[in-house]
Amino acid sequence: MIAGNSIPDFTGVLRQSDELAAAGSWDDAIDLLTASNRFEENPDIEKRLLELRYQAFAGIANSAPVPDWPKSLPDYFPDETSIPEIPASELCADVVTSAIAHHGSLMVRGMLDRNVASGIRDAIDHSFNSAATVPTLRTPVPPWYQPFSLHSEHHKFGAERSYARRGGGVLAIDAPRALFRHLEALSAVGFDRLLQEYFGERVALSAKKTTLRRTEPGSLGGWHQDGSFLGTDIRSLNIWTALSPCGVEAPSLDIVPRRLDYLVEMGGPDIFDWAVSNETAQSYGADYSIVRPVFETGDALLFDQMTLHRTGVDDSMTKTRYAIEMWCFAASTYPQEQIPLCW
Repeated sequence: MIAGNSIPDFTGVLRQSDELAAAGSWDDAIDLLTASNRFEENPDIEKRLLELRYQAFAGIANSAPVPDWPKSLPDYFPDETSIPEIPASELCADVVTSAIAHHGSLMVRGMLDRNVASGIRDAIDHSFNSAATVPTLRTPVPPWYQPFSLHSEHHKFGAERSYARRGGGVLAIDAPRALFRHLEALSAVGFDRLLQEYFGERVALSAKKTTLRRTEPGSLGGWHQDGSFLGTDIRSLNIWTALSPCGVEAPSLDIVPRRLDYLVEMGGPDIFDWAVSNETAQSYGADYSIVRPVFETGDALLFDQMTLHRTGVDDSMTKTRYAIEMWCFAASTYPQEQIPLCW
């Protein structure tokens, strides 16, 4: 229990949360551990929180999708030919719906406070540095790197873990403290509630797709739409949050700022079969100039699985980019091959 300035009884809190989970009170169990870790961070609490978020999904997995989604809304940015932008104070579900439906993405300036973002960035550094010391990617280094292990045979994801590391990332589910800080920061500005309003139902994160990014200058990434491997008949929203300045001295993203309701042509010489050639991407950006947004610390870009994008980098860049991309899904259309975390 936690009272006043007393020292948390972590063992007691864990026991109580397990009792709540055993009774099917998943949200109460998660709330209890969240409050405890908010009071004082603890690696056992953080690890158990992710396990509970994974286990809790079974209770919402068979929910019925909201009919007539997304809502039909007018274009709130009718004169915009680039990426629509708003300050965080104007963010609401209808604005997100309109921007995604008519433009494919939305830039939110000042989503996170810079001091809060700095704390998340420090956690990313610790997580990367810890992961670099282990003999295998399944070796834990608490509190910063704790490979997630509570999953079924169907949900093993060693390949995704290795792929993320090769691409300058660490899976957020393997970095419980960094992910806890990020979820806390987003919850503090009401983004968890916005997601439920946007989807009209409970939300789950993808453990396979939610990634801590520490991208060095010179890193390359091909054009793609995430729908090519997530599927097109899902309901998703990615929040790509910059934790350092991006787009001038550090890599950003390149975005085709238009709504695509289909997958464009994929494959070609020397690229993956799910990737899109530069020539094809340029053709889709002919009437909507490809945008490389400039992010300040705490800015966030929202887009879904149909948005055509890639890492935005050039030879003049000399600094490292810090970011977290967090893929969120309506529980009713959650991709089966992903690992769900209730939020």
